[in-house]
Amino acid sequence: YAPTQQSFTSSGTFSVPSGISSVNVLVVAGGGGAGSTHSGGGGAGGLIYRPGFTVTPGGTVTVTVGSGGAGSPGPAGQGGLGSNGQNSTFGTLTAVGGGYGGTKNHPNTSTGRHGNSGGSGGGTGRDMTSPGGGAEQPTQSGDSGTYGFGNPGGGPGANSPSYGTGGGGGAGAAGSSGNNGAGGPSDHPIGGPGGVGKAYTIADGTTSVYYAGGGGGSRYPSNGQGGTGGQGGGGDGGIENEPDPSSMVGTANRGGGGGVADRGPGASGAGAAGGKGIVIVRY
Repeated sequence: YAPTQQSFTSSGTFSVPSGISSVNVLVVAGGGGAGSTHSGGGGAGGLIYRPGFTVTPGGTVTVTVGSGGAGSPGPAGQGGLGSNGQNSTFGTLTAVGGGYGGTKNHPNTSTGRHGNSGGSGGGTGRDMTSPGGGAEQPTQSGDSGTYGFGNPGGGPGANSPSYGTGGGGGAGAAGSSGNNGAGGPSDHPIGGPGGVGKAYTIADGTTSVYYAGGGGGSRYPSNGQGGTGGQGGGGDGGIENEPDPSSMVGTANRGGGGGVADRGPGASGAGAAGGKGIVIVRY
């Protein structure tokens, strides 16, 4: 018989056809959201690709599709935090939601300013010296870790004040650190790009599609550039007073991390949400 696939973009139940005892399954969690004001990009949702996953013919498997973490709405100039993405599951397989991006002005220096851990870690905010959040997906027990992918977020620029923040980690690579620019911290700073995701043909059997890219880091002031989102749905990092924040949101059903605009009035100073996850079964 011809291979069949079923994609879940919301939670539900997979009914195993009679005669089917194993399936190939891709499980992607929701991406992490970004904070406001000098924040790092959100980490991608953890990703699991498990070929030959054992199922019971005629049985059912519970499916959970995690939402992306919320981005901070601001206010501009203050250290609001986003949130981690939600987990996605397929039976015993659990993909862990992506970590939120750290932000400079948050009063809690140990958790609010550094990228948070998640399936892939969030990028670190401005002026912090530590690397980004850690990747939890590869450390999960059983098949969730053995077949799971995630990478840490990037750190800030090398010098203080570091105006380019870290990109969120992706399923295929770590987020990059920000760059202050060759001529000093205000000379064309660059936000760290988000880590690339991983590509699979499971959706239709032929087309290679990337999932779980990290969100790009922001940069300040407006004479540099924001970090690009990682291939696989990561949102782009913005600039000071970002004129078009629409590209900052992680792509839905790819589990991408949210990007972030640097400080500015209204929505342009806010962090973007991570993208919703997805579960795809092929048999």
